[in-house]
Amino acid sequence: MAIVSSGFLLSKIPFGKYLTCSRLQFLNRLQSTSSTNTPSGAADYLKKSEELADRYTKHIDDAIDRWAKCDEIYSGKERDFKRFPAVKYPLTHPKVRLGFLPDSWFQALYPKTGVTGPYLFLFGTSAFLISKEIWVVDPHFIELGVFVIVMTGLIKKFGPSVSKYLDAQVEEEEKARYYQPLQTLNSHLDRMVATADQEIARASAVPSLVNAKLENVGLQLEAAYRERLQQVFRSVHRRLVSYNI
Repeated sequence: MAIVSSGFLLSKIPFGKYLTCSRLQFLNRLQSTSSTNTPSGAADYLKKSEELADRYTKHIDDAIDRWAKCDEIYSGKERDFKRFPAVKYPLTHPKVRLGFLPDSWFQALYPKTGVTGPYLFLFGTSAFLISKEIWVVDPHFIELGVFVIVMTGLIKKFGPSVSKYLDAQVEEEEKARYYQPLQTLNSHLDRMVATADQEIARASAVPSLVNAKLENVGLQLEAAYRERLQQVFRSVHRRLVSYNI
């Protein structure tokens, strides 16, 4: 179960995008602190961040390799599932007879004793124990019959409702302790991946933004240049007009 759960979690985590998101967060933090840090300190911070991301990537890769090796040993080609099947725990108790005897006992006796064999064996054994006084019958023996009748009535009357209530409690407990944390983790990872995609898109837009700013600055310089040319033209024209007059 742990192998399956861990493999499910590992398969749901896009590590490349997660690491890209982490690195972009480091870069954003670096840019936010660039006004107070020196260039050498910023370079050291960026280098440490990259080393941390690389160590994390190696750690995840090693963990995936270990789980793959364990899965190959546990459920590989050499595993004999026919003679040694995987253990599966039932969610409910097996079928019973008379309220407490397993049905598998009756099924094992049917080929040898027939349909009535198990019941004959049960009541015959009880009669043998009573006749030999191994099972002593005293005045309190009647309490056994009363107990069986009362418990049978209670189980028939309230058993289904109590079983339904307990099943609902178990499902709620499983949801609160297992499924809900997994859903929360998956939603958190999805949000992280979406944030990483946004940061990647923003980072990819940086060259276009820089080019746009360069073009804007070029246009501003061109406008300033043409304005100064116009000023020079007007000044020279004014002087020529004044000279001619």
